[in-house]
Amino acid sequence: MKKRRLGISLYPGFGTEEQDLHYMETAAKYGFNVLFIALLGVGDGRDAAIARYKKLTWRAKELGFEIEADVNPMVFKKLGVNASFFSGPIDLSFFTELKVDILRLDLGMNDLEEAYLTKNRDGIKICVNGCNPNDHVGHVLAVGGDKDMMLGCHNYYPHRYTGMSLEGFTAGSAPMVKHNMRLQAFVTSQNPKGFGPWPVTEGLPTLEMHRDWPIAAQVKHYVLMGTVSDIIIGNCYATEDELKAMSEANQEKVLFHMTPAEGLPETMQKRLRMNLSVRADSSEYLVRTLESRMLREDTPPFNTVDIVPGDVLIDNELYGQYSGEVQIARKPMKNSGKTNVVGHIDEVETALLPLMQNSTPFGFAF
Repeated sequence: MKKRRLGISLYPGFGTEEQDLHYMETAAKYGFNVLFIALLGVGDGRDAAIARYKKLTWRAKELGFEIEADVNPMVFKKLGVNASFFSGPIDLSFFTELKVDILRLDLGMNDLEEAYLTKNRDGIKICVNGCNPNDHVGHVLAVGGDKDMMLGCHNYYPHRYTGMSLEGFTAGSAPMVKHNMRLQAFVTSQNPKGFGPWPVTEGLPTLEMHRDWPIAAQVKHYVLMGTVSDIIIGNCYATEDELKAMSEANQEKVLFHMTPAEGLPETMQKRLRMNLSVRADSSEYLVRTLESRMLREDTPPFNTVDIVPGDVLIDNELYGQYSGEVQIARKPMKNSGKTNVVGHIDEVETALLPLMQNSTPFGFAF
């Protein structure tokens, strides 16, 4: 597992310039370094648009952000930008004036146009649709696209129940994974005042299952899946607590939030605070650990109730050589009296358990 790039989104015109600047500065404090900025609603001419956005984008560069502009052919036309070789030499000078690093093509062009655009003289990277099981990115590469100048980005979905399924996300991401390409996806803030670029605002996640999750759990899910390089908050403004939680969740090990069983002995708490990792031979019923049995302390029977998914377990001394092994239950099980139920992870985090594979490092916060 490795840390991911973290990003925020801005929709100038929907918030104030003061709010936008404060949000960027707060996010930078917590290690965010990707700025997704929407130009889809721009209605000004070229000079007015530069004047409108320049203060934000130049400050973003000072703060260390990589700037990604969300664009489409209508935006290009309004701003006098030529991004197609069919219309003469490519001219992206509008975006260089704003210090933009990436153009996200909200409405794609044809394969040849996108391939040619990756070779623009301004060195601006091109972000294509990151969810296409038909291997669109492979077709762009096949007609000469510069792999080093390309990345992919999933969409976000403001309408409840329109977000992607996990199966669709996995299938759509597969070509990007196959070509070892940088891939972006969105999480959503739970700030009730959050907004996006449209009147409908019911969160802005990529995955529908994430819509009501705490932001830290959304991040952990993407980190465990391993396919996404950049995790961007789709709506704004996320609270400072959410920015902090997202940063803390973006670690090289998964930290499960656990409610300990009442009266949990200190010796068992000590075992749960060890640096743990998943055994390769974990079963469909249990996430098992490698290191926990190495701590040579007694584990007498404690709270040996029947087991439900998400329970944190420690085998007690009645289990002989298994005594002291820390586990997380994936499925319900009868308790023979040999297993201590020492806590329970947050319900939403039980969805992460299928992704706990060989050697995944993890721990507990309680």
